Amino acid sequence: MSAEVTTYRYVRFALLALLLALTVSVGAETVRSGWQTSLSAYYYTAAGPVFVGALTAVGVCLIALRGFTDAEDVLLNLAGISAPMVAFVPTPEAGRHPDVAAVENSALTFLAVLALGYVVVLVVGLRRRAEGWPTRWGLFGLIATALAWVVGIAWILLDRRSFAAHAHALAAVATFVPFAGVVVLNTDWGVRVLAGAREPSRTRFDAAYWGIGAGMVVAVLVFAGLHAWTYALLGLETALLALFGAFWVLQTIDLFDADRDLARCHPAGGDVRSATVTG
Repeated sequence: MSAEVTTYRYVRFALLALLLALTVSVGAETVRSGWQTSLSAYYYTAAGPVFVGALTAVGVCLIALRGFTDAEDVLLNLAGISAPMVAFVPTPEAGRHPDVAAVENSALTFLAVLALGYVVVLVVGLRRRAEGWPTRWGLFGLIATALAWVVGIAWILLDRRSFAAHAHALAAVATFVPFAGVVVLNTDWGVRVLAGAREPSRTRFDAAYWGIGAGMVVAVLVFAGLHAWTYALLGLETALLALFGAFWVLQTIDLFDADRDLARCHPAGGDVRSATVTG
């Protein structure tokens, strides 16, 4: 097996390990001190360091992974750049106030690194213009990332207290919506129609992916109806993460195909796109 495929699989397993670590940490803290009103509220507890570290690392993994299609790759990247901000900017809680200076430092550091990465992508990409860079989905990703960066910088500079109080919710939506999109893009219909892939869909779990996507929609609707319940947000976040974890396990199994991995690492005719290790 090639080093590329091995590394790719390790990154996929690392993401599952991070979700497991977050589950164990939050579970242990719940046993020790009781339920919080949301997963994000664990930021203020003994589980806080694991919460921040796990979500940041999850973001890195999502950015590093290459999607099966350009559309999936873009959504993985968008979720990846949003996840760390969910960790850096805690949700406001009654009687708990985030350290505005710490939030500002973390957010600005992240946005500075993101800007550098963006420039690198542009420089490398411009050298591939003859290969059709950027694709339609790639252009969407570039625009969305730039817009998110501008909004983040402007918000911090204009009103850092408002940013510390409200940016968490926006970052959470910007993480979970692409997650849901990735699930749909892995269905046979998503690969052929939405992504417009040149290669046929290869999934063995089309029905399961649709079921997970439907489960995400149902979870949002159910917990929206229970919004008055103290633990509604915790229930919604837990359900969405559990569903995405289930999807990630299924997709990892789906992608375990030694013949396909070999073909993509040594494509006929030297097609650069086909040589990409995908997921």
